[in-house]
Amino acid sequence: MIRTTAFVAACLFLLSPAFADAQAMSPAGMTVGFVSGADISALAVVEARGAVFRGETGPVDGLKQLRSAGFDCFRLRLFVAPDHQGIVTNDLEYTLALARRVKASGARFMLDLHYSDTWADPAKQFKPAAWEKLPFDELVGAVREYTRLTLARFIAEGLTPEYVQIGNEITNGLLWPDGRVEFREAHDFEAWVRLARVLRAGFEGFEAAVVSAKIPRPKTIVHIESTGDVARTSWWLKHASDAGLPFDIVGLSYYPEWHGGIASLRETLTAVAEGFKKPVMVVETAYPWKLDSHWEGKKNLDWPLTPDGQKQFLSEVNQAVRDLPDGLGAGVCWWHPESVEVQGLQAWLGGSCALFDGAGALLPAAKIFCTTPAR
Repeated sequence: MIRTTAFVAACLFLLSPAFADAQAMSPAGMTVGFVSGADISALAVVEARGAVFRGETGPVDGLKQLRSAGFDCFRLRLFVAPDHQGIVTNDLEYTLALARRVKASGARFMLDLHYSDTWADPAKQFKPAAWEKLPFDELVGAVREYTRLTLARFIAEGLTPEYVQIGNEITNGLLWPDGRVEFREAHDFEAWVRLARVLRAGFEGFEAAVVSAKIPRPKTIVHIESTGDVARTSWWLKHASDAGLPFDIVGLSYYPEWHGGIASLRETLTAVAEGFKKPVMVVETAYPWKLDSHWEGKKNLDWPLTPDGQKQFLSEVNQAVRDLPDGLGAGVCWWHPESVEVQGLQAWLGGSCALFDGAGALLPAAKIFCTTPAR
Protein backbone atom coordinates (compact mmCIF):
# COMPACT_ATOMS: atom_id res chain seq x y z
CA MET A 1 0.00 0.00 0.00
CA ILE A 2 2.85 2.42 0.83
CA ARG A 3 4.51 1.77 -2.52
CA THR A 4 1.24 2.21 -4.42
CA THR A 5 0.47 5.46 -2.60
CA ALA A 6 3.91 6.85 -3.36
CA PHE A 7 3.55 6.01 -7.04
CA VAL A 8 0.09 7.59 -7.27
CA ALA A 9 1.31 10.71 -5.47
CA ALA A 10 4.21 11.06 -7.90
CA CYS A 11 1.86 10.75 -10.86
CA LEU A 12 -0.49 13.38 -9.43
CA PHE A 13 2.42 15.80 -9.10
CA LEU A 14 3.49 15.10 -12.65
CA LEU A 15 -0.01 15.98 -13.88
CA SER A 16 -0.26 19.19 -11.85
CA PRO A 17 -0.46 22.68 -13.48
CA ALA A 18 2.91 23.60 -11.98
CA PHE A 19 4.51 20.66 -13.70
CA ALA A 20 2.78 21.51 -16.98
CA ASP A 21 4.31 25.00 -16.85
CA ALA A 22 7.75 23.54 -16.16
CA GLN A 23 7.49 21.26 -19.19
CA ALA A 24 8.15 24.21 -21.46
CA MET A 25 11.80 24.20 -20.35
CA SER A 26 14.13 22.85 -23.06
CA PRO A 27 17.69 21.66 -22.45
CA ALA A 28 20.56 22.11 -24.84
CA GLY A 29 20.82 19.85 -27.86
CA MET A 30 21.83 16.23 -27.47
CA THR A 31 25.51 15.41 -27.73
CA VAL A 32 26.94 12.49 -29.68
CA GLY A 33 30.11 10.42 -29.70
CA PHE A 34 31.65 7.34 -28.13
CA VAL A 35 30.50 6.87 -24.53
CA SER A 36 33.16 6.44 -21.86
CA GLY A 37 30.73 5.72 -19.08
CA ALA A 38 29.97 4.28 -15.67
CA ASP A 39 26.85 3.32 -13.74
CA ILE A 40 27.09 5.23 -10.46
CA SER A 41 23.54 4.58 -9.25
CA ALA A 42 24.66 3.80 -5.67
CA LEU A 43 26.99 6.78 -5.28
CA ALA A 44 24.77 8.81 -2.95
CA VAL A 45 24.15 5.76 -0.76
CA VAL A 46 27.81 4.89 -0.24
CA GLU A 47 28.59 8.55 0.38
CA ALA A 48 25.88 8.68 3.05
CA ARG A 49 27.45 5.59 4.67
CA GLY A 50 30.82 7.30 4.93
CA ALA A 51 32.66 6.49 1.70
CA VAL A 52 35.57 8.84 1.08
CA PHE A 53 37.11 9.16 -2.37
CA ARG A 54 40.60 10.59 -2.53
CA GLY A 55 42.66 12.52 -5.02
CA GLU A 56 46.29 13.54 -4.85
CA THR A 57 45.59 16.33 -2.36
CA GLY A 58 42.90 14.72 -0.23
CA PRO A 59 39.16 13.89 -0.26
CA VAL A 60 37.32 14.61 -3.51
CA ASP A 61 33.87 14.16 -4.97
CA GLY A 62 33.78 10.65 -6.47
CA LEU A 63 31.80 11.74 -9.51
CA LYS A 64 34.20 14.59 -10.21
CA GLN A 65 37.12 12.22 -9.78
CA LEU A 66 35.69 9.94 -12.48
CA ARG A 67 35.07 12.95 -14.71
CA SER A 68 38.69 14.02 -14.33
CA ALA A 69 39.72 10.52 -15.41
CA GLY A 70 37.85 10.89 -18.70
CA PHE A 71 34.40 9.46 -17.99
CA ASP A 72 31.88 11.49 -19.97
CA CYS A 73 28.57 9.69 -19.34
CA PHE A 74 26.93 8.32 -16.21
CA ARG A 75 24.17 5.72 -16.13
CA LEU A 76 21.51 5.82 -13.40
CA ARG A 77 18.93 3.10 -12.81
CA LEU A 78 15.36 3.92 -11.82
CA PHE A 79 13.06 1.64 -9.83
CA VAL A 80 9.33 2.37 -9.62
CA ALA A 81 8.90 2.12 -5.83
CA PRO A 82 12.03 0.61 -4.21
CA ASP A 83 12.13 -0.52 -0.57
CA HIS A 84 15.28 1.53 0.22
CA GLN A 85 17.08 -1.48 1.64
CA GLY A 86 20.82 -1.56 0.92
CA ILE A 87 21.37 0.10 -2.43
CA VAL A 88 17.80 -0.49 -3.68
CA THR A 89 17.17 3.22 -3.22
CA ASN A 90 16.75 4.48 -6.76
CA ASP A 91 13.32 6.07 -6.71
CA LEU A 92 12.41 9.11 -8.77
CA GLU A 93 13.54 11.77 -6.29
CA TYR A 94 16.84 10.02 -5.53
CA THR A 95 17.59 9.61 -9.23
CA LEU A 96 16.67 13.21 -10.05
CA ALA A 97 19.10 14.42 -7.39
CA LEU A 98 21.92 12.27 -8.71
CA ALA A 99 21.12 13.23 -12.31
CA ARG A 100 21.43 16.87 -11.27
CA ARG A 101 25.00 16.18 -10.13
CA VAL A 102 25.76 14.37 -13.39
CA LYS A 103 24.52 17.27 -15.49
CA ALA A 104 26.32 19.82 -13.31
CA SER A 105 29.57 17.98 -13.96
CA GLY A 106 29.12 18.47 -17.71
CA ALA A 107 28.70 14.75 -18.37
CA ARG A 108 26.04 12.99 -20.38
CA PHE A 109 23.28 11.08 -18.58
CA MET A 110 21.87 7.62 -19.35
CA LEU A 111 18.54 6.73 -17.71
CA ASP A 112 18.02 3.00 -17.10
CA LEU A 113 14.32 2.19 -16.62
CA HIS A 114 13.94 -1.15 -14.81
CA TYR A 115 10.11 -1.20 -14.77
CA SER A 116 10.32 -2.91 -11.39
CA ASP A 117 10.54 -2.01 -7.71
CA THR A 118 13.85 -3.88 -7.50
CA TRP A 119 16.58 -5.48 -9.58
CA ALA A 120 15.54 -6.60 -13.06
CA ASP A 121 17.85 -9.03 -14.87
CA PRO A 122 17.67 -12.28 -16.87
CA ALA A 123 16.77 -14.31 -13.76
CA LYS A 124 13.99 -12.02 -12.52
CA GLN A 125 11.76 -9.32 -13.90
CA PHE A 126 9.26 -8.58 -11.12
CA LYS A 127 6.32 -6.32 -11.83
CA PRO A 128 6.04 -3.23 -9.63
CA ALA A 129 3.65 -3.93 -6.76
CA ALA A 130 1.34 -1.17 -8.05
CA TRP A 131 0.95 -3.01 -11.38
CA GLU A 132 0.94 -6.59 -10.19
CA LYS A 133 -2.78 -7.30 -10.59
CA LEU A 134 -3.47 -5.20 -13.67
CA PRO A 135 -5.07 -6.91 -16.67
CA PHE A 136 -2.67 -7.01 -19.61
CA ASP A 137 -4.17 -4.08 -21.52
CA GLU A 138 -4.00 -1.94 -18.39
CA LEU A 139 -0.43 -3.07 -17.77
CA VAL A 140 0.51 -1.88 -21.26
CA GLY A 141 -1.15 1.46 -20.49
CA ALA A 142 0.70 1.71 -17.17
CA VAL A 143 4.06 1.20 -18.92
CA ARG A 144 3.24 3.90 -21.48
CA GLU A 145 2.07 6.44 -18.91
CA TYR A 146 4.83 5.74 -16.41
CA THR A 147 7.47 6.20 -19.11
CA ARG A 148 5.86 9.41 -20.36
CA LEU A 149 5.46 10.93 -16.91
CA THR A 150 8.91 9.90 -15.75
CA LEU A 151 10.74 11.29 -18.76
CA ALA A 152 8.61 14.43 -18.67
CA ARG A 153 9.71 15.02 -15.08
CA PHE A 154 13.39 14.78 -15.98
CA ILE A 155 12.82 17.14 -18.91
CA ALA A 156 10.97 19.60 -16.70
CA GLU A 157 13.85 19.63 -14.22
CA GLY A 158 16.32 20.44 -17.01
CA LEU A 159 17.80 16.93 -16.70
CA THR A 160 16.96 15.40 -20.06
CA PRO A 161 18.94 12.17 -20.50
CA GLU A 162 20.98 11.77 -23.65
CA TYR A 163 20.21 8.03 -23.56
CA VAL A 164 17.16 6.13 -22.29
CA GLN A 165 17.11 2.38 -21.69
CA ILE A 166 13.69 0.79 -22.14
CA GLY A 167 14.22 -2.09 -19.73
CA ASN A 168 17.25 -3.69 -18.10
CA GLU A 169 18.77 -6.97 -19.32
CA ILE A 170 15.54 -8.01 -21.01
CA THR A 171 16.75 -11.01 -23.01
CA ASN A 172 14.02 -13.02 -21.29
CA GLY A 173 11.52 -10.19 -21.47
CA LEU A 174 10.23 -8.02 -18.63
CA LEU A 175 7.21 -7.64 -16.35
CA TRP A 176 6.90 -11.37 -15.86
CA PRO A 177 4.88 -13.43 -16.53
CA ASP A 178 3.04 -11.20 -19.05
CA GLY A 179 6.12 -10.04 -20.96
CA ARG A 180 8.27 -13.15 -20.64
CA VAL A 181 9.94 -14.81 -23.64
CA GLU A 182 12.38 -17.72 -23.77
CA PHE A 183 15.04 -18.70 -26.27
CA ARG A 184 14.12 -22.09 -27.68
CA GLU A 185 13.58 -23.83 -30.97
CA ALA A 186 9.79 -23.70 -30.85
CA HIS A 187 8.61 -20.25 -31.89
CA ASP A 188 6.30 -18.76 -29.25
CA PHE A 189 4.51 -16.20 -31.38
CA GLU A 190 2.05 -15.08 -28.70
CA ALA A 191 4.79 -14.46 -26.13
CA TRP A 192 6.60 -12.13 -28.52
CA VAL A 193 3.37 -10.33 -29.38
CA ARG A 194 2.91 -9.59 -25.68
CA LEU A 195 6.50 -8.52 -25.15
CA ALA A 196 6.43 -6.30 -28.23
CA ARG A 197 3.27 -4.59 -26.98
CA VAL A 198 4.84 -3.87 -23.60
CA LEU A 199 8.07 -2.53 -25.10
CA ARG A 200 6.23 -0.52 -27.74
CA ALA A 201 4.26 1.14 -24.94
CA GLY A 202 7.54 2.20 -23.37
CA PHE A 203 8.75 3.70 -26.64
CA GLU A 204 5.39 5.44 -27.14
CA GLY A 205 5.57 6.99 -23.68
CA PHE A 206 9.12 8.13 -24.41
CA GLU A 207 8.12 9.70 -27.73
CA ALA A 208 5.08 11.43 -26.22
CA ALA A 209 7.23 13.13 -23.59
CA VAL A 210 9.84 14.24 -26.11
CA VAL A 211 7.30 15.54 -28.63
CA SER A 212 5.33 17.40 -25.95
CA ALA A 213 8.46 19.13 -24.67
CA LYS A 214 9.72 19.92 -28.21
CA ILE A 215 13.28 18.90 -27.39
CA PRO A 216 15.99 17.08 -29.35
CA ARG A 217 15.31 13.37 -29.21
CA PRO A 218 17.50 11.31 -26.84
CA LYS A 219 18.82 7.99 -28.10
CA THR A 220 16.95 4.85 -26.99
CA ILE A 221 18.61 1.61 -25.95
CA VAL A 222 17.36 -1.97 -25.66
CA HIS A 223 19.56 -3.85 -23.20
CA ILE A 224 20.13 -7.60 -23.40
CA GLU A 225 22.82 -9.60 -21.61
CA SER A 226 23.62 -12.51 -23.92
CA THR A 227 27.15 -11.53 -24.94
CA GLY A 228 28.96 -14.75 -25.84
CA ASP A 229 25.80 -16.36 -27.23
CA VAL A 230 25.45 -15.16 -30.80
CA ALA A 231 22.43 -17.34 -31.54
CA ARG A 232 20.45 -16.07 -28.55
CA THR A 233 21.45 -12.45 -29.18
CA SER A 234 20.46 -12.68 -32.86
CA TRP A 235 17.18 -14.43 -31.97
CA TRP A 236 16.19 -11.57 -29.67
CA LEU A 237 17.21 -8.77 -32.00
CA LYS A 238 15.52 -10.37 -35.00
CA HIS A 239 12.23 -10.58 -33.11
CA ALA A 240 12.59 -7.01 -31.87
CA SER A 241 13.39 -5.76 -35.37
CA ASP A 242 10.55 -7.75 -36.94
CA ALA A 243 8.19 -6.20 -34.39
CA GLY A 244 9.28 -2.73 -35.54
CA LEU A 245 10.54 -1.61 -32.14
CA PRO A 246 12.17 1.79 -32.73
CA PHE A 247 15.38 1.44 -30.69
CA ASP A 248 18.51 3.33 -31.68
CA ILE A 249 21.25 1.38 -29.89
CA VAL A 250 21.79 -2.24 -28.86
CA GLY A 251 23.05 -2.41 -25.27
CA LEU A 252 24.87 -5.51 -24.04
CA SER A 253 26.25 -6.71 -20.71
CA TYR A 254 29.70 -8.31 -20.61
CA TYR A 255 30.97 -10.16 -17.56
CA PRO A 256 33.59 -12.74 -18.59
CA GLU A 257 32.74 -15.29 -15.89
CA TRP A 258 29.26 -15.57 -17.47
CA HIS A 259 29.86 -14.56 -21.08
CA GLY A 260 33.30 -15.90 -22.02
CA GLY A 261 36.61 -14.37 -22.96
CA ILE A 262 37.36 -11.39 -25.13
CA ALA A 263 37.01 -13.46 -28.31
CA SER A 264 33.40 -14.24 -27.38
CA LEU A 265 32.73 -10.56 -26.82
CA ARG A 266 34.21 -9.62 -30.19
CA GLU A 267 32.22 -12.33 -31.96
CA THR A 268 28.91 -11.12 -30.51
CA LEU A 269 29.63 -7.44 -31.08
CA THR A 270 30.55 -8.08 -34.70
CA ALA A 271 27.48 -10.25 -35.30
CA VAL A 272 25.21 -7.51 -33.98
CA ALA A 273 26.90 -4.71 -35.91
CA GLU A 274 27.01 -6.61 -39.19
CA GLY A 275 23.66 -8.35 -38.85
CA PHE A 276 21.51 -5.46 -37.62
CA LYS A 277 23.43 -2.32 -38.67
CA LYS A 278 22.78 -0.68 -35.30
CA PRO A 279 25.23 1.07 -32.98
CA VAL A 280 26.35 -1.26 -30.19
CA MET A 281 27.26 -0.31 -26.62
CA VAL A 282 28.51 -2.40 -23.71
CA VAL A 283 26.32 -0.78 -21.06
CA GLU A 284 27.56 -3.01 -18.22
CA THR A 285 30.95 -4.56 -17.61
CA ALA A 286 33.29 -5.12 -14.68
CA TYR A 287 36.35 -7.11 -13.63
CA PRO A 288 38.13 -7.54 -10.28
CA TRP A 289 41.28 -5.76 -9.22
CA LYS A 290 41.76 -8.03 -6.23
CA LEU A 291 40.92 -11.55 -5.14
CA ASP A 292 37.60 -12.12 -3.40
CA SER A 293 36.03 -15.45 -2.41
CA HIS A 294 33.49 -14.98 -5.21
CA TRP A 295 36.20 -15.50 -7.81
CA GLU A 296 37.46 -18.89 -6.64
CA GLY A 297 36.93 -21.44 -9.40
CA LYS A 298 35.38 -18.95 -11.85
CA LYS A 299 36.04 -19.38 -15.56
CA ASN A 300 37.40 -16.90 -18.10
CA LEU A 301 39.43 -14.85 -15.65
CA ASP A 302 41.97 -14.31 -18.40
CA TRP A 303 43.49 -11.19 -16.88
CA PRO A 304 45.36 -10.99 -13.56
CA LEU A 305 43.19 -10.12 -10.56
CA THR A 306 45.30 -7.05 -9.90
CA PRO A 307 44.94 -3.32 -10.59
CA ASP A 308 46.98 -3.71 -13.78
CA GLY A 309 44.95 -6.77 -14.81
CA GLN A 310 41.71 -4.82 -14.37
CA LYS A 311 43.15 -2.02 -16.49
CA GLN A 312 44.14 -4.46 -19.22
CA PHE A 313 40.61 -5.93 -19.18
CA LEU A 314 38.88 -2.57 -19.64
CA SER A 315 41.37 -1.54 -22.29
CA GLU A 316 40.60 -4.69 -24.31
CA VAL A 317 36.83 -4.31 -23.92
CA ASN A 318 37.05 -0.68 -24.95
CA GLN A 319 39.14 -1.59 -27.99
CA ALA A 320 36.78 -4.40 -29.00
CA VAL A 321 33.89 -1.95 -29.16
CA ARG A 322 35.92 0.69 -30.99
CA ASP A 323 37.03 -1.84 -33.59
CA LEU A 324 33.49 -2.51 -34.83
CA PRO A 325 32.93 -1.87 -38.55
CA ASP A 326 31.35 1.31 -39.89
CA GLY A 327 31.88 3.18 -36.63
CA LEU A 328 29.07 1.20 -34.93
CA GLY A 329 30.88 0.90 -31.62
CA ALA A 330 28.94 3.33 -29.43
CA GLY A 331 30.62 3.08 -26.04
CA VAL A 332 31.44 1.23 -22.82
CA CYS A 333 30.00 1.67 -19.31
CA TRP A 334 31.57 0.21 -16.18
CA TRP A 335 29.10 -1.10 -13.65
CA HIS A 336 29.19 0.04 -10.01
CA PRO A 337 32.66 1.67 -9.86
CA GLU A 338 31.71 3.21 -6.50
CA SER A 339 31.23 -0.18 -4.77
CA VAL A 340 33.78 0.49 -2.03
CA GLU A 341 33.55 -1.07 1.41
CA VAL A 342 31.75 1.08 3.98
CA GLN A 343 30.35 0.29 7.40
CA GLY A 344 26.83 -1.13 7.45
CA LEU A 345 26.59 -1.72 3.70
CA GLN A 346 27.67 -4.83 1.84
CA ALA A 347 30.02 -3.93 -0.99
CA TRP A 348 29.33 -5.75 -4.25
CA LEU A 349 31.81 -8.65 -4.47
CA GLY A 350 33.73 -7.21 -1.55
CA GLY A 351 34.63 -4.12 -3.51
CA SER A 352 36.74 -6.20 -5.88
CA CYS A 353 35.17 -4.69 -9.02
CA ALA A 354 35.23 -1.06 -7.91
CA LEU A 355 37.33 1.49 -9.75
CA PHE A 356 38.55 2.85 -6.41
CA ASP A 357 40.90 0.99 -4.09
CA GLY A 358 40.41 0.39 -0.38
CA ALA A 359 41.62 3.88 0.46
CA GLY A 360 39.25 5.52 -2.06
CA ALA A 361 41.89 6.35 -4.68
CA LEU A 362 41.25 5.79 -8.38
CA LEU A 363 42.60 2.53 -9.76
CA PRO A 364 44.61 2.47 -13.02
CA ALA A 365 41.66 1.08 -15.03
CA ALA A 366 39.69 4.25 -14.40
CA LYS A 367 42.28 6.28 -16.25
CA ILE A 368 42.31 4.51 -19.61
CA PHE A 369 39.73 6.86 -21.08
CA CYS A 370 42.13 9.78 -20.58
CA THR A 371 44.57 8.16 -22.97
CA THR A 372 42.10 6.75 -25.49
CA PRO A 373 41.89 8.88 -28.67
CA ALA A 374 38.52 10.57 -29.20
CA ARG A 375 36.47 9.46 -32.19
